[in-house]
Amino acid sequence: MAKQLTLKYNADQQFQLDAISSVVDLFEGVPYQEQKELLSGVSNDIIPNFPPQEILDEILLFDNLQMVQERNNDENRGSELEFSDELVVDDGMVLEVTGNDSIRVPHFTVEMETGTGKTYVYLRTLYELKMRYGFTKFIIVVPSVAIYQGVLKSIKTMRNHFRQLYDNQDISVISYDGDKIGELNTFASNTDLTVMVMTIDAFNKASNNIFKHTEKLSGEWKPYQYIQATRPIMILDEAQNFETSKAKEAIRTLKPLFVLRYSATHRDAPNMVYSLTPIDAFRNNLVKQIEVIGVSELGNLNDQILRLMEIKRNPITATVRAIVFDQGEAVERDITLRQGEDLFAKTKNPDYKQFVVEEIRFGRQEDEQFISFQNGVSLSVSDSMLSKESIFRSQIERTISVHMQRQQALKAQGIKVLSLFFIDRVKNYTAHDGLIKRLFDESFERLKHHYDEYKGLSANEVREGYFAKPKADSPEEEAVDTEGRTKAQREMEKRAFELIMKEKERLLSFEEPVSFIFAHSALKEGWDNPNVFQICTLNQTSSTMKKRQEIGRGLRLAVDQEGKRAENHDINILTVVANEQYESFVSRLQQEYIEDGTDAPPTPKKPEQGEVHRKEEVYNSEEFKEFWQKLNKKMSYKVEVDTNKLIEECVGRLNNAKFPSPLIEITRGRFVMCEYKLSLIATEGERAKLKIEMEDSKGGRFENEFYVQKDDDLKKVTKDDRLRGFKVLHTGELYGEPYIKFTNEVTVKKFEPYRFHAERAEKPKKQIEQADKTTYPIPDFITRTANETKLTKKTIVEIFKGIRTEQKEKIFFNPEGWISEFLSQIKITLSDHIVDNIEFEIDENVEIYDSEELFPEMVKQPQRELIEAGVAGLYDKVQVDSDVERDFIQNLVRPDVEKDNTILYFKFPPKFKILLPKIIGNYNPDWAIVRKDETDDKLKLELVRETKGGLKLDELRFPQEKRKILCAMKYFEKIGVNYRVVTGDSYDWTELTEPVQLSLETN
Repeated sequence: MAKQLTLKYNADQQFQLDAISSVVDLFEGVPYQEQKELLSGVSNDIIPNFPPQEILDEILLFDNLQMVQERNNDENRGSELEFSDELVVDDGMVLEVTGNDSIRVPHFTVEMETGTGKTYVYLRTLYELKMRYGFTKFIIVVPSVAIYQGVLKSIKTMRNHFRQLYDNQDISVISYDGDKIGELNTFASNTDLTVMVMTIDAFNKASNNIFKHTEKLSGEWKPYQYIQATRPIMILDEAQNFETSKAKEAIRTLKPLFVLRYSATHRDAPNMVYSLTPIDAFRNNLVKQIEVIGVSELGNLNDQILRLMEIKRNPITATVRAIVFDQGEAVERDITLRQGEDLFAKTKNPDYKQFVVEEIRFGRQEDEQFISFQNGVSLSVSDSMLSKESIFRSQIERTISVHMQRQQALKAQGIKVLSLFFIDRVKNYTAHDGLIKRLFDESFERLKHHYDEYKGLSANEVREGYFAKPKADSPEEEAVDTEGRTKAQREMEKRAFELIMKEKERLLSFEEPVSFIFAHSALKEGWDNPNVFQICTLNQTSSTMKKRQEIGRGLRLAVDQEGKRAENHDINILTVVANEQYESFVSRLQQEYIEDGTDAPPTPKKPEQGEVHRKEEVYNSEEFKEFWQKLNKKMSYKVEVDTNKLIEECVGRLNNAKFPSPLIEITRGRFVMCEYKLSLIATEGERAKLKIEMEDSKGGRFENEFYVQKDDDLKKVTKDDRLRGFKVLHTGELYGEPYIKFTNEVTVKKFEPYRFHAERAEKPKKQIEQADKTTYPIPDFITRTANETKLTKKTIVEIFKGIRTEQKEKIFFNPEGWISEFLSQIKITLSDHIVDNIEFEIDENVEIYDSEELFPEMVKQPQRELIEAGVAGLYDKVQVDSDVERDFIQNLVRPDVEKDNTILYFKFPPKFKILLPKIIGNYNPDWAIVRKDETDDKLKLELVRETKGGLKLDELRFPQEKRKILCAMKYFEKIGVNYRVVTGDSYDWTELTEPVQLSLETN
């Protein structure tokens, strides 16, 4: 029986650790929650996260929020965060079915690009919150069955990984089912780390079982009350799906202690603590790079292209594919037209003069749908589809060809290649004579003979359509459009998604022949597979997905048969085969990133621009072979720790450290009910005059008149949190009656004011005082520090004993804050100590890298800036990652080549690492160079140069960069290679600190 593939996870990815600590550190100063004390305050043996009547200190949260934002900005963790000037708290009514209660809940936002491990981050955050603060009850809320299944699958595959990280700590998982309501008792009373996974649809309406009495639970409480009593911490997965007032009310109804929001894109991002944008992910090789192959109807843009793609109702519009002139460039684009509109005005293309829409007709059959223009030209959907077969065939052939080439290249590395097709209509695949299935089968059978991996397989063995299927005893296999909304279709959709999620590992294995996956609209958020290397978009006329959603299915870094992630960026390339021009696809993809509120990633380069080729004369030269032989040696290191000196340095740092002081907060507040009335007085052009009146149950009252215009936010204009969401969309007149519409879909007409109640918790009045010297139990910080630093417990005890008494005693009043600072100072000291004392050993008889693997004949580098390497380059082009590197090669190295001094040079591949202690991190040098000695051209100099923006190591952005360079100096000295840090204008870059010269006569 074949060994089952198991996905492996890397616990040390810094960007993920940064995201985790950004959340965990928000609660610094919150005391550890002892279960015995919590149990005493709640009935029904419920173990809550926090005492029943207490709330989190909002001033403490706000201070910590600003601290986290400032730290992340200072240390360049993720993208720059906007500094919060207040703590955003969601407050308001709960669902009516549970009474007239209201709740006040802080939300915190983590933004991470698709494919970077968002689920891993929030699951590990749960473990950290349990370890740091004793929190045990978590609810993960998801918007769809797809993500529901995906989360359950992730918990299952990551469980052993987390056990190893957290001293065998297990997690209890409850997959919420309204028909198994009794499990809520387990959730509420469990003493260990417990997580419940729910879809939003399970608790957002009165008819849900969660709001009904049941005999499956003892006592008089309804099911939702058990959840409320736990003070759960809620995680919103794909949080942008929970922005409606109904969803917000449902979330408040479960009375969470706080809410953590995770997504790649947020419409609303309260209290942002960490952001990893698409541009961060692409730049740092955390996701696959993208290349695009465009398959267009006509390659000659001088020929007129005009096709009717589809017609929509309500309102009736026609989408045509046309050639648009954009900043002087002709590109294909889909244009939406309404009655009477001029195509020339929308495209600036003179070929379309006199193309003014006369009629758009919608019919049930394709041949009944058409658009006619005033110049007599008429187009129908069925006519326009005549060219579809040739376009689809070309796309499918190209996808299969790229797939087979890539599989051939990656087979030796244990990586199975998958391709994903998004199709236009399910029947084009599932029908007996389905167009797409037929074209695929024909193309596969023709191409497979060129590739050993596929010669023995038939087309129907390697493809699978992921659509909803009926039960096994159904007389015939049938697929449905999984966007269907009948109960039967939803059940079929759920079964389909269970199949998808549960077979991820099988798809990654060479034991499973299926490697081509076809889908319609099912595989959106919540499904991806790390080994999707090709995405082919055949959904020409009825795509329900954005391009960004489509490519998101293939962004994850690939894994091999051991489940290990392949981090070589030359492997991790996603090829998109699009049914339109390359330029058109990229243009729209860029626009979607921008519309999602973030910077777009770098424009994908065309595949042919991203290939670099090895120069065999350089690769086979004696100079390269000798230099590479010297570099390619197994190395090890040893660090002679002067324990007494280390202890002395740690004690000195800790005696001067600033340990955080404990503060207490006295909070007073009461519930207040407010009634608001919004009236439109008049519209004046683009402005509108509004009147807001408010009365509350405390006797408070005010009214205010002011002008607003498009994009004005009433919350900011009035400085009233109750008006959050009232952002002006537009003003206008309907049948002569003025109105104003807001982005929350509220419309206020002149004679129809809008009223709403805001029953909510009053913002508490707060008083901060220095805490009395109350002592707290002390966790085992000696073991924790030993585990994280690899120092002996004896050494750590000696460090602790050496600290001044007044510094030591601070641990009793704020243990977690004290321990965090204690650990930080020891890590800094130990890192510096390692740099001072590290020594390298070289095994001359063992080579560690295969030169053919590190320097293949051809390398694809999409989205890299490539410059010509010149005659001495190992490849015809060289990749530069910064202006400093470009200046170094173009202004310094290339001129030295032209003087016949530099014989060869290359950039170290990312896989080449100098192994250093984990606390510092491995090092990948920049440039290897062989040149003649200027005083004696019979001697050669072997150089390694690190390019930085400046020569002062103390001014480098990250302290670990300096430590790595200092270690590298010792390493290269050991192997006899001259090593220096240079800048883009270091004209003395060839000078040696201590000349190392070798004879050229042996060549």
